[in-house]
Amino acid sequence: MIKPETLDFPPLNCSLARELGDYYQDFSPAIRLVEEGYHGAMDADGVPMIAIDTGSFHNPISIAQYALANMTAFRRGDESRAVRARTQLDWLVGAQCREGEWAGCWVMRHDNPKYPWLRAPWSSALASGNALSALLRGSELFDDEAYAEAGRLAYEGLHAARGQELCEDTGSELWYEEYPATPAMHVLNGHVYCLFGVADYARVSGDPVADARWRRAAATALSRLGEFDLGYWSAYDLRWHEPVTLHYQKNIHVPQMRILAALTGEPGFTVVADRWEGYWNSRLSRIRWYIGVRVHARRAQVPWREGD
Repeated sequence: MIKPETLDFPPLNCSLARELGDYYQDFSPAIRLVEEGYHGAMDADGVPMIAIDTGSFHNPISIAQYALANMTAFRRGDESRAVRARTQLDWLVGAQCREGEWAGCWVMRHDNPKYPWLRAPWSSALASGNALSALLRGSELFDDEAYAEAGRLAYEGLHAARGQELCEDTGSELWYEEYPATPAMHVLNGHVYCLFGVADYARVSGDPVADARWRRAAATALSRLGEFDLGYWSAYDLRWHEPVTLHYQKNIHVPQMRILAALTGEPGFTVVADRWEGYWNSRLSRIRWYIGVRVHARRAQVPWREGD
């Protein structure tokens, strides 16, 4: 099985123009991961599943990212990818909750295998953010109003008040929570990918509130980046400071920082990206990472698993 850290997921289209175009990051290498079954098999319609101990389930995060990857491949000339992209987008529209507590969101129908408090049904700001980015680009690329409407509902649902908050606004900070929890986890990659989705909505709609939200969320991330720095690697979250995997260090955290630097013009993001890329390239840092993840697994209340 291919290791994701051997692939490259670089920044792609770091623009704030009204026309969205390609996503901020090149997810097209994920096509190979998905179609070779890295996370699980495809269902009969060609929608990816994730395999966990209790079975195989649809995951809106991987589906939205697969949609974005296929749209990038289609824009590059692979016309066969249009059908695959629309299959994912249609799934997102059909699976979106339209009423009740989770209206506008995508509900996980399985217990989370890593965080025991997350029992079905639960949702994720990362799912909403990735779906927003995919649906709004799908609406633009395929001229489908159903995708635009689902995106609008996703934006509203992301910011709705409910028992499990996906958006934590303290006045001074704005966090998008990949995993609703008390106390909050503040997972860096989920927060950033979600604010990208909010930025997409602001770009398409011209909504000044949405524009202010993603910028506040970016400023929040910048102000707290030092807490994600372990001195040899970057941390997944601010609750347990779990060292991220090799793939996350190279292909998620570092590209996210470079994208945020381009979108905001804040040099602090570039400084952190350079530092974290230096950790990735350091043999000593990798040795410390190897030790760190195993120390964390023994100390934490949740298990560490390669690929999480």
